[in-house]
Amino acid sequence: LAGDVNFVTLGTLWKGDPKKLGGWDYTTEIAFQVGTFEDKDLTAFAGHWEVGYNWLNTGWKPRIALQYNYGTGDSNAKDGKVGTFQNLFPTNHLFYGFMDTTGWANMHNPQINLSLWPTAKLKLMLDYHLYWMADTADAWYRVNGVTRVRPINANASSYRGSELDVTAIYKVNKNLSLQAGYSVFFAGAYLDDTGAADDAHFGYAQIQINF
Repeated sequence: LAGDVNFVTLGTLWKGDPKKLGGWDYTTEIAFQVGTFEDKDLTAFAGHWEVGYNWLNTGWKPRIALQYNYGTGDSNAKDGKVGTFQNLFPTNHLFYGFMDTTGWANMHNPQINLSLWPTAKLKLMLDYHLYWMADTADAWYRVNGVTRVRPINANASSYRGSELDVTAIYKVNKNLSLQAGYSVFFAGAYLDDTGAADDAHFGYAQIQINF
């Protein structure tokens, strides 16, 4: 970093239990930051809003949800102020797409989430994400909150693209689980305006052992 960092993050998290709400659930998380970042005054905001419905008494226990994630960007890099939200704990592929293309900063991310339990041990998920810049005068930040995906182009389109994630998780027993997924990122106009704009594909498989 280019200077001192000294800020606080104030926030709140609310969640609703579908067993108490007739199958409905919700999550609201709001975070506000104030202080200094690289010797500049920092004022930033981020939020997460989600509502879902669970068919608790139906086979496969399907769930459908809509959510929206937002993190502020900085509109003027030369005014001595920072408006970019600083993501504190960037484990973002669980929240903003398994391809880890974006952090919780300078972004709009509406998404739809579907999940099923064909068996008690197997969970299937389908997630579709849309991404926009909150402010094209700021950068598109990777998960670490520092690395920029592209050079800043304030005149570029704000639409980054979309991502489709298909995921399967199988719990063999309490100590062993298997996971596999396949994702596609469909490039948006922002990428056309700032460089290469090919679609991207990502697949993986993993084994998790719990002691």
